[in-house]
Amino acid sequence: MIVIVETPEPVSVPQQLKISGTIKDVNGAPLPGTNILEKGTTNGVQSDFDGNFSITVLNESSVLVISYIGFETKEVAVGNQTQFSIILNEDAASLDEVIVIGYGATIRKKDLTGAVSSANLEKVSEFANVSVLQALQGSVAGLNVGATQTAGQNPVISIRGQNTLSSNNGANAPLIVLDGIIYRGNIVDINPADIGSIDILKDASSAAIYGSQASNGVILITTKKGETSLKPTIEYSASYSIQSPTGNAFVPMQAAEYEEFYQDIFWAEGGRLGPDFLQVNPDYVWQGNFKTNEIAQGYADGIDIPWWDLFTGDGFVNTHNVSIRGKTEAFSYFLSGGITDQEAFLENDEYTRYNFRANIDVKINDWLKIGTQAFVSIGDYSGEDAGFSTPFRLQPWAPISDENGEIIPQPEGFVLNPFLTTAQDDSNIDKNYFSNLYADVKLPIKGLSYRLNFSNNYRTQNTYRFNPSGNGFTGSGFKDYAESWDWTLDNILTYKKTFNQDHNFNVTLLYGVEKRNINSFRATGNQYDVDLLGFDFLEAGDPLQNEIESEKEVESSLYTMARLLYDYKNKYYFTGTIRRDGFSGFGTNDKTAVFPTVGLGWVISNENLFKDSSWLNFLKVRGSYGQTGRRGVGRYDTLGVTEREADYVFGDGSSPFLGQENISLPNDELTWETTTGTNVGLDFALFDSRIRGNVEYYNNKTENILFNIDIPVITGFDDINTNIAEVSNHGLEFTLSSTIVKTDAWSWEASVNFSRYRNKIESILGADVDGDGIEDDLIENSLFIGEPQGVIYDYEVIGMWQLADEADGSIWPGFLPGTYILNDLDDSGDISSLDDRKIIGNRDPDYRFGIANTVNYKNLSLYVFINSIQGGSDFYYGNDSPHAGVNWGNSGTLASANVPSGAWDYWMPENPNAKYRRLDAASALGGNIYNQRSFVRLQDVSLSYSFPSQILEALKLSKLNLFVSGRNLATWTKWNGQDPEIVNINNVNQNNQNIVNRGFSAGIPQLKSYSMGLNVQF
Repeated sequence: MIVIVETPEPVSVPQQLKISGTIKDVNGAPLPGTNILEKGTTNGVQSDFDGNFSITVLNESSVLVISYIGFETKEVAVGNQTQFSIILNEDAASLDEVIVIGYGATIRKKDLTGAVSSANLEKVSEFANVSVLQALQGSVAGLNVGATQTAGQNPVISIRGQNTLSSNNGANAPLIVLDGIIYRGNIVDINPADIGSIDILKDASSAAIYGSQASNGVILITTKKGETSLKPTIEYSASYSIQSPTGNAFVPMQAAEYEEFYQDIFWAEGGRLGPDFLQVNPDYVWQGNFKTNEIAQGYADGIDIPWWDLFTGDGFVNTHNVSIRGKTEAFSYFLSGGITDQEAFLENDEYTRYNFRANIDVKINDWLKIGTQAFVSIGDYSGEDAGFSTPFRLQPWAPISDENGEIIPQPEGFVLNPFLTTAQDDSNIDKNYFSNLYADVKLPIKGLSYRLNFSNNYRTQNTYRFNPSGNGFTGSGFKDYAESWDWTLDNILTYKKTFNQDHNFNVTLLYGVEKRNINSFRATGNQYDVDLLGFDFLEAGDPLQNEIESEKEVESSLYTMARLLYDYKNKYYFTGTIRRDGFSGFGTNDKTAVFPTVGLGWVISNENLFKDSSWLNFLKVRGSYGQTGRRGVGRYDTLGVTEREADYVFGDGSSPFLGQENISLPNDELTWETTTGTNVGLDFALFDSRIRGNVEYYNNKTENILFNIDIPVITGFDDINTNIAEVSNHGLEFTLSSTIVKTDAWSWEASVNFSRYRNKIESILGADVDGDGIEDDLIENSLFIGEPQGVIYDYEVIGMWQLADEADGSIWPGFLPGTYILNDLDDSGDISSLDDRKIIGNRDPDYRFGIANTVNYKNLSLYVFINSIQGGSDFYYGNDSPHAGVNWGNSGTLASANVPSGAWDYWMPENPNAKYRRLDAASALGGNIYNQRSFVRLQDVSLSYSFPSQILEALKLSKLNLFVSGRNLATWTKWNGQDPEIVNINNVNQNNQNIVNRGFSAGIPQLKSYSMGLNVQF
């Protein structure tokens, strides 16, 4: 036997290659923390503080993918090099930034044809933002964000002003879309630390994909996802903020000051001696005006109760968040949990939120990808505060308890002792469960894909309260339970294709359905014999007084949409969208509506004429035109609603029978409000993109606005809701950013945003009763054809009547010394509500602006943001009169109320030139003082330090950042109220218009905050 043994040839093993290099910007400044990834693998590193990196790759064929926030991503072939010097270019005016535009589509900012803005969220974690909306205040042109005062509160938001007649906040709120799904829940339930980006769709062209719900604009919130890394990234952030009132907060008087003020109330009722009333009447017993014996005794005993201090105090916000994220070729995940604990300024005004999130993406194979975005939020609002006005309704002489130590229930005579209010057993828990399950399928045709979204949002609100002092101190309790279940099914077909390297198409087709189910239940118990179990034993109340109420509502929507994004050579752009909506809440004749839009863009800088320009980097003009809608009506507003109550008794001694009555008239013609809008924009970047910005002009017109029309009372009703009114709205916005300084050690970025809008009432009822050829105004609603909606229509105050006018008989009938002289506009010799009122000004702002500056020196970063709202000559007015409220209007109310320390400049015989009228009484026709609320506010300041790579390596960390910050640190204004942004609504009419904005009144003050915190990554 012959055995032949062959020696195998050695197998060739690919030789790994170690390479190194530096990464810098165009100015030669190193870029620490740059991601260097071997393409097609999970092999990656980050550059150190000096921009240096070292990585071992498979072979010479490897490609490095270099990415850094704010810079263009770059791919570098390794080849036979081992040492690299890589320069990254900044995104031209962030124009390569990816923008979310809805229904799974993202495009580069420079490819837009509509008005879309992206919020800068870089500094969100450095301030006490319980709601992410607080972080947007003043920072985005055209986005109006109000102030917050209470725990767990969302600010009021609107985009580009008001496109309808209703001043109700909900009627003007934008649509919220969370991870591609229309979101109906509370925004404060969304943890700001989980949010990756926020994009705002402002014009018809960009927002029309949401059709009948988009006339107020759309806010797209996208949460974070996993990021490619060698190992999972664990991140922990924490912050603690102290909150206290700003310097102009109102604080009630204490006994000594209040006693002096109190006597001025009764100067004309015997407190002063005539005829000049400058001398105090020694025989007048002003203490006789006390409303209760307890207060009289408290004064006699010399007590001085600091009611304000007892039920207010500095608040805090304590936040902790932890997350873990990672990404491989087949699996991506972002998991997070957080807790936010807030105690606000009022005692028992508290909020605690628990957040849990899981965003998971799984690549099953080359053609199928599935995943979910899910979160759970629990919000605890439990606790009953005393109310912001209560300390102003209790005099310092009002005792807390009697001689036996028992709480006096109503020391003022009417107001419940706040110690009893805050002792109520109150449980208020909100729960929010959200999940979107999706599947992405690559279809056999190249560029064609299908996405299925199935989302569920289940929310509950449980409010339980027992008040031992309720129902005439016999005890009252209730349990409120409300639940909402929304589900959405979206079928999205997308086709992306480039033909001949020049023609780029992106087509989206949508077919979807949404259904909402709302259930509520309320049980109350009154007049308890035994109240030990409170709201957990409601049946202990009197059966004849106990009540049970329940409701169920259902609505459904069906919609289709088609959108085409096209560009030729990245130079000429076209966007076309059409959406068809159906809604169950509208009448049978108008269940559906169609909303078309078109947008065009031209990148002028890509023309040959500007190719070699040394100063012009980017210039684009764009325009759009189209329609969006607003539903505006409730689920059953087109139907006649019947109410059933036990309110009919037949015969003496019989029990009440259930009776029915119609409480609203049906109107089967109700349909959408339709807003037709035009938007023109200009985007630019100059001088190596050191100066960049955009300008927007828009003009909207809304028709078929819902308005309650008065009808004859013989019908049994007062009014009926009808599509009839018409308003217009136009405005100007611009944003300008600049890189002022950029060196190895220093950088200075500055930006300014500006917005201004005007609305006008074009038509209301179309009636011309007086026959003058001009449509009649609705004066009782302060609605005037051709004028803005927010006008203040009142008498004009031109002076003050004096004692001398009364003495010589020149004072007009119905007026008193120390009351306002009103302008007799028609020179008739008297004052008439029909002929002598005029438009004083407008409540809306004239313009808004914000200025941001970020200065970096090595590892230090200083951020300063100034926010301002201005009234110009005729805008941003408010009622500045202390007597406009219910507590400080006359001697009867002032006799049992407290007032702010320092009071106000009120008329007295010795102060004839005062700003405000006398304390005790008004004239028959009244009158108010209106002033502008213009302000400039130092809103945000933060100083942060990022530890260098040497320390991070020693601590085995990838990131460590410490910060201190302050919010609302200073405000410059001439407004006399507590804060120019915070006004109390005195009255709302039947069509939800705010009638008066009161500023000089008891209320929760604007709060300033000081924060410190850290962010660390492992």
